[in-house]
Amino acid sequence: MNLDNFKSFSRAQIKEENLNMDLWKYDRVSSKDQEQNRSLETQDQAARNYASQNNYNITHSFGSTYESASGDFTRKEFMKLITAVRSAKKKPFAILIYTISRFSRSGGGGISLANELVEDLGVNLIEVSTGKNTMTEEGKLEIYQGLIRSRQDNLDRLKVTVPGMIKMLEAGHALGRPPRGYVHYGPRVKDHNLYSPVQRIEKSGEAPAVRKGWEMKMQGMSDNIIQIKLEEIGLTITRQVLSKMWRNPYYCGVNVNSLLGDKIVKGNWKPIVTEKEFFLVQEILKGNKFGYKKELSNPQRPLMGFIRCVDCNGKMTGYEVLAKGLQYYKCQKCKDQTINAETTKKSKGSGAHPLFIEHLKKYELQPNDLHLFQEQIKMTYEFLGKEKQTDAPIIKKELDKLNADVKNLQRKHVLEGLDKDLYLEFKSELDKKIFDLNQKLEKSGSKISNLQKCIFVSGVVAQNLSNYWAYGGHELKKRVQEMIFPDGIHLDIKNRVYLTKKINSVFRLTSLVPTLWEGVNENSHSKFEWLSSSVAGDGFEPTTFGL
Repeated sequence: MNLDNFKSFSRAQIKEENLNMDLWKYDRVSSKDQEQNRSLETQDQAARNYASQNNYNITHSFGSTYESASGDFTRKEFMKLITAVRSAKKKPFAILIYTISRFSRSGGGGISLANELVEDLGVNLIEVSTGKNTMTEEGKLEIYQGLIRSRQDNLDRLKVTVPGMIKMLEAGHALGRPPRGYVHYGPRVKDHNLYSPVQRIEKSGEAPAVRKGWEMKMQGMSDNIIQIKLEEIGLTITRQVLSKMWRNPYYCGVNVNSLLGDKIVKGNWKPIVTEKEFFLVQEILKGNKFGYKKELSNPQRPLMGFIRCVDCNGKMTGYEVLAKGLQYYKCQKCKDQTINAETTKKSKGSGAHPLFIEHLKKYELQPNDLHLFQEQIKMTYEFLGKEKQTDAPIIKKELDKLNADVKNLQRKHVLEGLDKDLYLEFKSELDKKIFDLNQKLEKSGSKISNLQKCIFVSGVVAQNLSNYWAYGGHELKKRVQEMIFPDGIHLDIKNRVYLTKKINSVFRLTSLVPTLWEGVNENSHSKFEWLSSSVAGDGFEPTTFGL
């Protein structure tokens, strides 16, 4: 038997000569002081000398700034390096680091990342100052041991620095980036415009808007509504940030930090909310409405929260006198602003419900005007359809731009190390705009399958508004009143009269149609396009009548 014939089946691995001469380098310093003392230049020059002496080419550079090594995933430039290696089709032969402590001081986390680079991605680590590398098993062990020593060094430093940090906190100063609404001036800041020899924390230009957000929360508004209203006044903020804001004592001038343990310290900055206001919001978050249960809905008081006091514009609440079984509406702010829900023999005047029914009758369509009203509704819908079709291309173009912005934002987050909080904040803003535009686009292409039936139903409803409200159930009552008066309605209790500031434009037609159509040829529809435009502008939706 000739055993040489079996050599091709041998499992002995023949190592090929490395032909990849490309290196990447990463350098960093831990503080701004080190950045200014030319440490980065020293690291860069040493790496280039090493590459030149060993016939390597440095093709990419990362870092070149100051960022702490205690947390691997919080370093933008470091994660930019790791992400780039993972996604690169042609990976470098190795990454140059001046000392292994520049790579990581996190201990196990740093070893895990190093192991991924070496074992999974085939990219070596080279410590420029010593020449140690991961090309051999012994070299890997030395590099990993260096990462462990770096972690130990970091812990030893903390034993010295933490007491000083605690004293700083106890003196009323703060650590880290301040929350929205504040700006940090101090000796160690990235923005030179914020430099100060001593730390001071002041309210930023966003503080008034942040204060407005707290006020809305104290009124019981949801974070979703608060987010929209703050954006209207120029403050873009995510609901996640809002949720953290309500729970942060920083806003009432109190410093809570893990280094302080259970100790609470008063901060050296002006609060945006008072202590009382802060804990009021905490009660709202717990679901405790200031010590009593507030009824948001009651079948016997459908106008509760819908009618407003004519004097203070506040929403009126309600209550029941159990002994008499009578319902009342009341303004919480104004004295003696109370009205009975129903009319009784002993009541001072008509109750809120009968008054509302009479008020609804003012907007009911007369039978003789039904045909004219339905014609106008049809014209309005056709006009609105034309407008929406014209808007569709513009909306699609804007959607394409926003989707491109999202992809660009994702690329910056993954490849360029955009801060996660900033990424989530910007993406949330873009997602909201895309959602709103998609809603508009969907409406622009929508058609009512049975327009004639819808128009017929609209006429029936318009003729019987008061009956729908008087004899309908609780939900139907609320739908009717909100459909006709979308912003609510004011009640002058003294004079027992409802005052209407805004009404759905469709129901304005019930009083306008007879006058507008008087003496006009029904075929001359173009003369009334201005009216259709007005109704459409206020938000006309025929399906609204589907009670």
